[in-house]
Amino acid sequence: MTAGRRIWGGLAWTAAAVAGCAHYVPRPLEPQRQAAALEARRLSDPGLARFLRSADSTLVGPPAAWSLNTLTLAGLYFNPSLGLARASLQVARAAVITAGGRPNPGLSSDIAALTHGSTTSPSILNLIVGIPFVTAGKRGIEVRQAQAAVAARQLDVETAAWGVRTQVRDAALECWSASRAVASSERAAEGEEALVGLLRQRQAAGEVSGLEVGRQDVALERARAAARADQARLVGARVRLAAAIGIPVEALDGIRLDFSAFTVPLPEPPSHEAMRAAALLGRSDIRAALATYAAAQAALQLEVARQYPDISLGTGLHWEQELQGLVATPAAAIPLLNRNQGPIAEAEARRTVVAAQFAAVQGTALGGVDQALDTYAAARHASQAADSAALAARALATRAAALFRAGEFDRVDLETARVAAALAEHEAGTARTTALDALGSLESATQVPQMGRSWRMPQLAESPLPGGRNL
Repeated sequence: MTAGRRIWGGLAWTAAAVAGCAHYVPRPLEPQRQAAALEARRLSDPGLARFLRSADSTLVGPPAAWSLNTLTLAGLYFNPSLGLARASLQVARAAVITAGGRPNPGLSSDIAALTHGSTTSPSILNLIVGIPFVTAGKRGIEVRQAQAAVAARQLDVETAAWGVRTQVRDAALECWSASRAVASSERAAEGEEALVGLLRQRQAAGEVSGLEVGRQDVALERARAAARADQARLVGARVRLAAAIGIPVEALDGIRLDFSAFTVPLPEPPSHEAMRAAALLGRSDIRAALATYAAAQAALQLEVARQYPDISLGTGLHWEQELQGLVATPAAAIPLLNRNQGPIAEAEARRTVVAAQFAAVQGTALGGVDQALDTYAAARHASQAADSAALAARALATRAAALFRAGEFDRVDLETARVAAALAEHEAGTARTTALDALGSLESATQVPQMGRSWRMPQLAESPLPGGRNL
């Protein structure tokens, strides 16, 4: 093969390589269009229906009533925090491709001119292809480091999913609690209003003083204020639930909500040992911290390997008027003045930092388990006492109604008993909400379902996003 043909062949090969390169595709953000898409989100979204079926095979269509578990799935589909975690996972996966890529060979040439009398012409040409060789297993270490980062980011997706579960659960609990509080406070206000009317009649007959009627007026205004506060609380809870799911609050209009997860008997507090073990083995942030430590280990190993220089072997052709033969030019850095001590020390220090971060995550998790367990045990006991008081108050109201029908009780005593029952019901609801909130904290601390126990976290790394588009 002539020298010209060799050069043209190399140029053709280079052109083919360039033609296979990726091309930049712009994807500008359109805030107005995105805002309109967010406002258009509904629980009837076809993409959400497909996601529900993929996560729960028992769902053949939109739920007749949205339970804590199905609301959580809707939040996993719509909530933007999960999309952010998945985007970070894609970055980590791309880094694996980068780490596994082989270095490209280099092409260099030099031309020397020879002078013959008054004539100068290029007569010496060296065309050299430099082939790099990565030593000490660096590429494999970089791949392991990137794979450990992928494992950590996958667990970050799970952590974000549990965060969405917590937001939806707490907002749904607040909706249930507020709706129950509205019902009991409105009954109490109705009873107080009836008492005011009865006392006014007695005042007109001269049977009670104006002071007693005034006290009852104050009680009525307090009851009405409490009812209005509970109604405002319910409105805020619906807004909070919609935000946790990632939909506009209008999307909840006409939706039947199933709060049965909050009405089952409160379970016995589990043992500290069992919950601590569950947290240590199951919490995604603890496992992510372990994966991050593995990446730090690999980073240190890589810096140690970088003490040993990579080699570039240059081979090519030499022309001096005509082809003379092959040339070889091996090259490598000589580690005389620098043995990579600084980067090794930095990587070792970073590994120490990551180890301390793991200890902090683990300690926070275990502390959260202990606190949630102790709080739940106390709140459960208080809720049971409040339930007993509400049961006694309802029994007294029922007895008062029977005595009133028998003519042994007057109407004031009956309404007083009904108001007392409504207030006791309100207090019992507040106490149960406190206990359920503590139980939810235990669920978050262990990532073990405590409400809606059939819940299982779906595989989310490859699940479809809103609109059916994958990252």
